[in-house]
Amino acid sequence: MKIHPLFSTFANAVKKAEIESDKICLVSDFLYQPKISEYLGFDLFHVTRGRSIPFATGMKLGNPKLKVVVFVGDLITLGGNHFMHASRRNMDIVVICVNNFLYPKINGKKSPTIKSAFSPYSVFERPVNIPHVARSSRAVYVARWTALHKKELTESMTRALGKSGFSVIEVISPGNCYFAGIPASPKENELIEFYHKNSEIKNDEDTKNVEITAEKKIIVGKFFEKKRPTYIDSYNERHSKVIGDKFKIYE
Repeated sequence: MKIHPLFSTFANAVKKAEIESDKICLVSDFLYQPKISEYLGFDLFHVTRGRSIPFATGMKLGNPKLKVVVFVGDLITLGGNHFMHASRRNMDIVVICVNNFLYPKINGKKSPTIKSAFSPYSVFERPVNIPHVARSSRAVYVARWTALHKKELTESMTRALGKSGFSVIEVISPGNCYFAGIPASPKENELIEFYHKNSEIKNDEDTKNVEITAEKKIIVGKFFEKKRPTYIDSYNERHSKVIGDKFKIYE
């Protein structure tokens, strides 16, 4: 089976982070290929569209020893509210946000086109600035790369897997089709290469400046990182103060 570079990169990051496979759990609302789970060797839970983050939250609270990773698509337009609340609470999960929106023009250049589409009308809405939403919602780690920035993406994923708190990595990728019964576009590789060639690395860039537009290159890099107590840490601290010795630490 052809494996998308996103998943092979993630598998490499898990090895670098030295996390045991039975401690990794994947949650996704778009992975429709069971063989991906077999290739990765991790437990994968496929959930309702837009509900992957609350499902992952429940999984983390059920077993805090797990490293829970969410693969979410649709530019967080489905489940965006869950995204922001999990971030402000600093749930200890990693979110890999796969931005598979097809941008028709980047840096003033036209991208390879696809003849067939789900809609005959052009998209006029401005895309969500995912890194800025993540930082504004108090995520502890924020980055963006294209699927072909394999080395940088591996390093970001490794770093995020090693952190405590809500980490977000946006991956620009048109995807190899994730949906059963819908063939992948023959222009897929051209699109991935187009976004990679028309990107510019700017580490530590203010996330207000990384919105994707037709006029400039896609800004990629590690934008933000900090430490703050996770939700479970804050829960234990608060209840210990209020209840005292009678409180049993949540772990």
